[in-house]
Amino acid sequence: MITIRLRELLWEHNVSGVDLHKATGISQSKISEIIRGKRTNITLDTIERICLFLDCNIEDLVKISR
Repeated sequence: MITIRLRELLWEHNVSGVDLHKATGISQSKISEIIRGKRTNITLDTIERICLFLDCNIEDLVKISR
């Protein structure tokens, strides 16, 4: 199972979804859906924007449970 850890990373970096939206241009609704686990089909472009903003690696954002 793949889990997107966006909520946790935002907390760790002390930033909000609005901050992420303003810095990356990712829509607030998309960010909200990712945070709530309602959106699982995230493009590589979106992942790249998030990782660049949060200065993290993809494996910090995406967790694969076996």
